[in-house]
Amino acid sequence: AAPFQFLNLGILAYTGTGSALVQEQITPTNKDNMIKGKGKIGFGLWRSVYINNQVSTRNRVLVLLDWAKTRVFGRDINRIVRKLTSFNFILEDINTKK
Repeated sequence: AAPFQFLNLGILAYTGTGSALVQEQITPTNKDNMIKGKGKIGFGLWRSVYINNQVSTRNRVLVLLDWAKTRVFGRDINRIVRKLTSFNFILEDINTKK
């Protein structure tokens, strides 16, 4: 059996709020030949690598649609939960006053 040899495909780290860190190796043999990016550029590279690594076209479309939906409507569901919680407190207060 051939000895184990590690192949570094690069590093992708999403840091939140539309920024990321990227360090991608272009050729496996030359360790100095790397693409590096941070911030918005890193985020664009991160998204492009993420989309390209999807298994099928269907998955690519679903991920793109999810990103578009998140862009339009946002991700914060806490607002909904807070409204429901405050509504429940009002109902409990009304029920205890009877």
